[in-house]
Amino acid sequence: MIQQLNHNKRLKIIRGLSLEQQLTEIWYHSLTRFKEKQEPVDFNFKKIVEKHFGKLHSTNFTHFLHPYPGKIFAYIPTFILSIPDICPPRGKVLDPFCGSGTVLLESIINPLYKRDAFGIEINPLGRLIAKVKTTPLDVNRLVQIADNLLKKANQHSDVEPVLIPKFKNINFWFSEKVIKKLAKLLFLIEELENDDFKDFFYVCFSSIIRKVSNADPFIPPPVKLKTQKYRNSPTKLAYLEKFIKNVEKADVIGLFENKVKVNSKRIESLCKIEEVKDDKVKARIIWDDARCMKKSKLGYKARILRENAEPLPSNSVDLILTSPPYLTAQKYLRTQKLELFWLGLLSEEEFSHLNRNIIGSENTSLKNIELKSLGIESIDSLIKWASAISLQRTANLYKYFFDMELALSEMYRVLKKDRYAVIVVGNNKVLGKYVETYKLLMDLAVSVGFELEAVFRDEIRGRGMITKRHNSGGLIKEEFILLLRK
Repeated sequence: MIQQLNHNKRLKIIRGLSLEQQLTEIWYHSLTRFKEKQEPVDFNFKKIVEKHFGKLHSTNFTHFLHPYPGKIFAYIPTFILSIPDICPPRGKVLDPFCGSGTVLLESIINPLYKRDAFGIEINPLGRLIAKVKTTPLDVNRLVQIADNLLKKANQHSDVEPVLIPKFKNINFWFSEKVIKKLAKLLFLIEELENDDFKDFFYVCFSSIIRKVSNADPFIPPPVKLKTQKYRNSPTKLAYLEKFIKNVEKADVIGLFENKVKVNSKRIESLCKIEEVKDDKVKARIIWDDARCMKKSKLGYKARILRENAEPLPSNSVDLILTSPPYLTAQKYLRTQKLELFWLGLLSEEEFSHLNRNIIGSENTSLKNIELKSLGIESIDSLIKWASAISLQRTANLYKYFFDMELALSEMYRVLKKDRYAVIVVGNNKVLGKYVETYKLLMDLAVSVGFELEAVFRDEIRGRGMITKRHNSGGLIKEEFILLLRK
């Protein structure tokens, strides 16, 4: 009864506060619960954000310009960035694993505090999407360019074979008709002069690649569609039979035109935010590797201009908010292999090299790795356990935590004293064993100097973000949010 009275009293007090004060009160109440129990506190970011900002806030703007695997739910940064005690109103935000730019976008559109944001991302397609997602464009000019481009696309003329990208098995994934249509669109986009507008159309182009390919739409990494696998699932089978017919007679230009129209509306919604439109607040991609943070500029197709790069200054960031690669949970690059090749963002050789060296790779070279103790009992014991089962998986585990130690050390270096790093991570299975990855990363963060302030647990309610990849990876059903302080 006393607990209920205290709860009712607290609700009455909260209703009399401003929106900012209400959110801060909710936050500190959860922090208090963690300090009392010293175990993860359940926190429904989606419910809280929808209650205070409306259901449509995080589905508006440019969030869905292009599909991307393993995206952080927008509700988390929306809430975190609304608490001034976590990040000052004019503070600078860094996402060192920014993916397709969810945190960057939420930083510049936050309903309460709009802040400059910086992103680091090793996947070149992620950089391109993030750049377009956070760049305001003159919508009238965009419509004019689109109309002219589509007019040319609908004219009957073939593209020279030399303009068709050269990558292995292109004819396995795409019909000859589709290849010619895609190559024609790519040629027309290449002819445009302004890089910002070109990048917008590249993203629209990339977003239709899988729709006109022979890849199974239910499997994230490209796998040739075989309908017989779905004989016991009538609904999926019916969908796939229709899907195959649509691919065979794919209206490439029509799909592209529709995507351009939809994405133009999304860019228009971004431009309605005065601070973004007037360049008073900006989001920028500055580098590609969180293990050695530097600062440079982007060029054509969101390529990093490395020649003028400088180290990201120490003690220069007010908040780090990120979701690092999951431990053996997603094939990030492989999922977007076809898009990367069509856009010419990576050659096949570059793709293979990057796929072996990214954090969370499952293709760690056994020749170039020497297993050593990381000096963290929880991690070393997991690696020792794995070594008795699979040398390859052991190497993958070791490299993941070795790389994450480098990244966390860099986060600690660039973060200002007494500021926070918020890290979103999920647990999953390794070699059939359930691993509490959040605890391992927590131990790793503490070892490089961070202090643990709190841990929150949020159920994953949308299955679109992370799907079950195979039996050893498991299905990630909840996320843990680590609040760390320098």
